[in-house]
Amino acid sequence: MTYNIRDRFGHWVTPPSQQNRPCPHACCRGRRAHPRSLPVVLDKQYLRSLNETDLEAELRQYVNYTDKRPKAFGQITAEFDRRDRAERATARRRDRQRERSQEHYDEVYRQYLAAEAATNGYMLNRAGLAAGVDEKSLFTGPEARVRKYASRELLDYFSEHGRPTRVSFLGSSRERRESGARSRLSTAY
Repeated sequence: MTYNIRDRFGHWVTPPSQQNRPCPHACCRGRRAHPRSLPVVLDKQYLRSLNETDLEAELRQYVNYTDKRPKAFGQITAEFDRRDRAERATARRRDRQRERSQEHYDEVYRQYLAAEAATNGYMLNRAGLAAGVDEKSLFTGPEARVRKYASRELLDYFSEHGRPTRVSFLGSSRERRESGARSRLSTAY
């Protein structure tokens, strides 16, 4: 048998005798034919590797053969649906992330105003004043910064009300639980 044409899967096909017949190769197990580069069943990884333009070109090829190749046509449309669902899910995740970031920003600002009222504006110790530290950075920065530059009044406020850390809003559920457990600073200075 003389093989002189390769199909899309890389199999050698004898043009007149084997085209449109089930593939005899072990990988296909007789489930798909060797039409003129239009397999009966498409490889899922192959479909996922195609960019949008190539997938549309693949769909155009199969539109004329929906009666002969319904499985492959269905696979292509299912891949379009999968990509559409994934895109919508990504957009929903981005929206939720934006909402949570805004909630975090709002909570930090609310806590800042409450702490400013509770401490009568005395939120920095001498080292913080000398270093020119911004009081707002004590609400979002690392805990070591708070311990180094916060006034006694602010440390008392944090021990009573906790600090609105980024992890407490944007972390995983485990990280949020752990953050809640240690968000209150002890007043042991």
